[in-house]
Amino acid sequence: MRQLASSLAALSLLLSFAAPALAEETVTADGWAKSQGFRLGVEADVLTRTIEANLPGPEIVNGDWTSGGAEGSSFAASFAVVAQIKLVAGLHLDAELPFAYGSSRASAPGPAEDGAATVAPELEGFFFGNPSIGLHYSASVLPMLMLVGGLAASLPITQDPSDGTKAAAAAALAVRGYFDSQRALLEHVPLRARGGIELRLIEAFHVRSDLVAVFAIPTDGGDTEFFIEQGNEAELRSLGGFGVGARLQAAFPLTETDKLQLAAEPFVGVEPPTSGMYFRAGLLVALDEPLGFGLEQGKLATVRVALGAKF
Repeated sequence: MRQLASSLAALSLLLSFAAPALAEETVTADGWAKSQGFRLGVEADVLTRTIEANLPGPEIVNGDWTSGGAEGSSFAASFAVVAQIKLVAGLHLDAELPFAYGSSRASAPGPAEDGAATVAPELEGFFFGNPSIGLHYSASVLPMLMLVGGLAASLPITQDPSDGTKAAAAAALAVRGYFDSQRALLEHVPLRARGGIELRLIEAFHVRSDLVAVFAIPTDGGDTEFFIEQGNEAELRSLGGFGVGARLQAAFPLTETDKLQLAAEPFVGVEPPTSGMYFRAGLLVALDEPLGFGLEQGKLATVRVALGAKF
């Protein structure tokens, strides 16, 4: 709890330094783009059913946690406080503070030998994730096209995690379809580079596409982790800000046996054309193994909600 309190205090201090600049901000012609302006919100992802999959990260072998995947079932609810602060021109500061609750029942891969039980006791715990700080630059190259690029780093706050914390972290990594892996990687320093576009073909039709590379450096002598994340969204939005759309994402955990996870998300939301409250709700459904097909019993179908304000 002391770690959580200190991180919240740091985030509050960061926002207080930005407050004078925020008060002078006005909505510009680029206000339609999510990569522009000041945004502060909360994201929540709640798994609607148990996962039965090869979860990346720690596994239990003979009662000990080791690297690699464990076959099992998990429940997870993950949350994150996220902020985007415009500094100057198209330069923005990005910050996020994630945490999660998870439970997992895991077993070592392969058949049991000599009648030994391979199923581990159920584990559950609260996981305070890796706070992140970064910068991105968003520039309008055409009235309807925005280019985005940025860098970020995450700090592994949790040290010497318990088995319950490891279970929560593994579940939190899976609940978003292996996206935003920097939030839940234990005992690693994740470094991220991203690029993308935002396109408004007509007033009512918005397209967004992002490509993210994650390079996670171990802090305890473990293995380096590599993730590639690619997401695409298309949304029809009314003049008042109400929208319906769909997202298709592909995660590539390159250091895992299964190197591709596809997921789709239909969503509805409200995105005000100027300042105001925004809202989004969707259902993320895994499309292939190991987490899918998501509408089948025991697979990944996550309810996702985002709520916040833009200024």
